[in-house]
Amino acid sequence: MVGRLADTKVCGPLVGKHTVALSRGAGASAIVRKMLLVWLSAVLASIAIGQHALGADDLKLRANVSFTQDLDNGFPITGTEMDDCKVSTTTPTFIFFGASGDLNTNRQAKRLVDLYKKISTRSIKYIVIDVDHPPNDDAKSLIKSYYHGYIPSEVLLDKSGKQAWSHDGEADFAAVKNQVEKYVD
Repeated sequence: MVGRLADTKVCGPLVGKHTVALSRGAGASAIVRKMLLVWLSAVLASIAIGQHALGADDLKLRANVSFTQDLDNGFPITGTEMDDCKVSTTTPTFIFFGASGDLNTNRQAKRLVDLYKKISTRSIKYIVIDVDHPPNDDAKSLIKSYYHGYIPSEVLLDKSGKQAWSHDGEADFAAVKNQVEKYVD
């Protein structure tokens, strides 16, 4: 019968890994509706969380970064989620392009870490890319689209993913912060 359950029905996909046995009757329909609402709420929550998984996090300068010599001690910025190079569709995205062993990258990396400390990752997504060692195809695509061969280079995309600002070479911290603050909530 349409709209009615057989004597006992197992509804596994509605509740993930668990299955629930439902009995026949009007109460069973209410249970199914409630399970669907719970499932739909969980799906919507996971989508919202996924949209706010905001890229590079816990940004810090690598130990022994030189601000006076071109020493190759590795890429100057460390952090978590450094391989998340997808442009956000819900917040502005700040992209930093740099390279290991470059004095200018090291100095601008310090400014980026300072900016990260001032402007929350809930307001903006940070993407940090070592142009000599891109971590994945998303990073390679960003290099192809926005990197023009100069390091360091910074690009700011608005919430729609449209380029709002860019700068090649070192940039004053206040100037970068002012540009970013125009686009964050």
